[in-house]
Amino acid sequence: MRILHYFSPMSGYSYLGVGALLDLAQRMGAQVEHRPMDVMKVFAASQTLPPARQPEPRMAWRRTDMARWAARRGLPLTLRPRFWPVDADLASRAILAAQEAGEDAGALAQAILSATWARDLDIADPQVISALARECGLNEIALLRAARSEEAGARLDACTQAAVGAGVFGAPTYFIGDSMFFGQDRLDFLEAELSATTTA
Repeated sequence: MRILHYFSPMSGYSYLGVGALLDLAQRMGAQVEHRPMDVMKVFAASQTLPPARQPEPRMAWRRTDMARWAARRGLPLTLRPRFWPVDADLASRAILAAQEAGEDAGALAQAILSATWARDLDIADPQVISALARECGLNEIALLRAARSEEAGARLDACTQAAVGAGVFGAPTYFIGDSMFFGQDRLDFLEAELSATTTA
């Protein structure tokens, strides 16, 4: 079983969902393919207003909702991170490079998401990505080299185009086969789909 995980390394809801997703996959014996995407291009393609440009009443609700989910999941949360929105290109490329190398891309994705939303760090800073890679037991020099390669950039573009082609309009979005699940609050439906797949 394979779960496609479309997300942005700067997405607050991706942060809230990534740990639960990884736990679910481990429990169900499913493989997660991480597909970080340029979420601004996804928003543009779907004519979706980026969260940072939404009106204040909606932003206030977003902060309330995120705080509730963080409390439910036992996660630390900085509701107004200093580095958000942020250029997530290098972070996305690093996750893809780790995955391509057969490393634990899920752990790196979780660390990067936590950097913005729990640790108030700037994931556009190569030194931050390097430190996070090291914390995950990865060779940060090799990872940054791979992340800066044309191949990593091409993989990020491919993930973004695949997301647009599949009708993704926000992060996180999960797929099992052709079944799409938008939002970290839909993981229970994802689990039901996995259960149905294993018993079919």
